[in-house]
Amino acid sequence: MDLIIILALIIVIAFFFRDYKHAVYFLGICEILFRLIHFIGDNLHIKPLNEFIDNYIPSSLFSIIAHYSSGLLYEILKWVLVILFGSFLVYLIRYFFKR
Repeated sequence: MDLIIILALIIVIAFFFRDYKHAVYFLGICEILFRLIHFIGDNLHIKPLNEFIDNYIPSSLFSIIAHYSSGLLYEILKWVLVILFGSFLVYLIRYFFKR
């Protein structure tokens, strides 16, 4: 289900903004958000909150890909995601030096 939600959001962003850059920013934001939520849940030591986060929020985009694919398809999708994160880093560096 989480994969369908992420893909639907990427399609909506691509439809409204019609730009590759916004989809890359969205993926970067999702990855940082997932990791931040899991860090907070693991370090607050509130058992109900941590159980909710572990059950309903994926730990990263890589875990979503690993959950729905395996083998060669997983390797290809993993490297596509790494390339997209590389693009995200390039956009962030450009923005940083533009300011």
